[in-house]
Amino acid sequence: MSSITVNVIDRDGTRTEGVEWNSSESLMEALTRNKFPILATCGGNASCSTCHCYLGASAATATANSPIGDEEEDVLDMLDDTRHEDSRLTCQVEWSEELNGAEVTIAPEW
Repeated sequence: MSSITVNVIDRDGTRTEGVEWNSSESLMEALTRNKFPILATCGGNASCSTCHCYLGASAATATANSPIGDEEEDVLDMLDDTRHEDSRLTCQVEWSEELNGAEVTIAPEW
């Protein structure tokens, strides 16, 4: 199994560098395994927004292997106040070596 690391900024603004993300996991699974406050109410099925995050600019281009699908787009469309250009649902971001060192900011709770 391969792994990479990402840098995570939590809702309090605390930055944690070198968070391990294994190739068998979605970003949501890596974040929850590392005890970040991701509820994942829908279990990773892109039907809630409790795993909403912002990906840094370099990460946004590196997610070409897992672009925003229709279901994810529908959920993100409901986030009027907190959706940004770089918004993603962590359950829909697939592991990629290109994401090594990426910055992930956990979005505010609604």
